[in-house]
This record gives sequence, structure tokens and C-alpha cells, in this order.
Amino acid sequence: MEFAEGYELLRSGASRFGVEVSEEQWACFYKYMRLLQDWNSRINLTSITEDPGIITKHFVDCLSIVPHIREAAGDSQKVLRLCDIGTGAGFPGIPVKILMPELNVCLVDSLNKRLLFLDEVIRALGLKGIETVHMRAEDFGRDSAFRNKFDFSTARAVAPMNVLLELCTPALKPGGLFLAMKGGRDEGPFAGAAGKLCCKLEKTDRFTIDTAEEDGSFSSSERIIYVFRKAAPTPPAFPRKAGIPSKKPL
Repeated sequence: MEFAEGYELLRSGASRFGVEVSEEQWACFYKYMRLLQDWNSRINLTSITEDPGIITKHFVDCLSIVPHIREAAGDSQKVLRLCDIGTGAGFPGIPVKILMPELNVCLVDSLNKRLLFLDEVIRALGLKGIETVHMRAEDFGRDSAFRNKFDFSTARAVAPMNVLLELCTPALKPGGLFLAMKGGRDEGPFAGAAGKLCCKLEKTDRFTIDTAEEDGSFSSSERIIYVFRKAAPTPPAFPRKAGIPSKKPL
């Protein structure tokens, strides 16, 4: 895909959320996409390998949380912090960082080879105020250096909501937001887990995006962003030891 054609595809998709992408920002996305494709030939980062699919299914999808972050940030002059739990190939943390360079971003993953890729992306794009952390989500949430320290947490992981809440909310400050990025299917019961973790569902954002398929066609895909607000510090019992949240969900 030509540079200009890719830019128009990203701009069009981002406009769905009222998000504007500059040509300079698209240049960062373009370089990111080429690095992703190069590294993906050596380590498994994504099953989506063609330009249109990466732009629509990864980049546009990731930008859907930007309006929620901007709304919550308001006109704050403080440096706000976001942690991306189980970031994988950097989604949504790096796209959000490209659009919001003023945000301090922490990319957390348990697989070191993914973080080596992300470190290369950070260097190549010249991003500042972003770091990678090699940890299990459970260990990250219990570490005093990260616990109750972030204004925003997010995850694009495929896991039940009652599991994600335990993995993603301990790092939040009281008053912070957890933005859970999900497909269009409604989640199972999670109010009990949210209550135990001192969180409350504040709103849901349901929408569709146009995603490029391998045959060159486009289809409409449903998405939901669940926005949780943390009311108080996470109780000391959570998160539980690595592996327990997924084996015994709250």
C-alpha cells in the first residue's frame, strides 16, 4: 500500500472517533507497521500481516480509546500515566502514545522477545516518555513501584472481564480509569469482581469499525469499550498470585 493511500485509510478510520492524525504521526505509524511486518517474520506478533488489515484492525481500533483518555484528562497540566497490560505487539499503547505524546506510557508484557521488538519500535520512532516492563500482570500489580500509580490502564487482551479487572486495576490510582477493549459480544457477569476490586462500571461505548479483509473487501466489526473507575486503593489480597486469576476468576 502506498504511503498516501495508507494515510487516507487511517485518517478515515480515526475520524470515526473525532481523532485527527497528522502526516507526521502517520509517518510514525507507517514505520511501526513496517517494523511489525519485518519482526513478525521471525517472531509471532500478529496474524494480521497486510497493510489494510494492520491499519484498520490494529491502528484504528486502538485509537478508539483516545477520546476517552482526552475527556478524562481535560485541561490537566500534570503528566498523566497509562499502563498497557499484556501489550503484545504494542496495542493499544504505542498508537495512543503516537497520538498523545504528552502521555507517559508503560508497556507491560510477560514475553521478553515482544519487548525487544517494542524497544526497537520506541528507538526507531524516537518516542520519549515510554517504557517497557517485563512482568506478569499479577506481579506488576503487586509491585510497589507500579501499584496505585497510574491514571489509566488498558488491555486489548482476550480474557473474561472478571479476570481483566483483577489484572488491570491494581496499578490504577484511586479515581483512575480502566479502559477494557472488547469485541461486540456482551461480557458475562463482572459486577462482583468489580466490587471486590473497588471499581465501578462508569459507561460503555458501543460502536462499529470498517475492517479490511484478506480478499480486499471491508466488513463492519462491532466493538465495546468498558470504562471502569477505581474508587479506592485495591485491597491487599489482589491481584492474587500469577495464574490464579485466570484459573479461579472472581
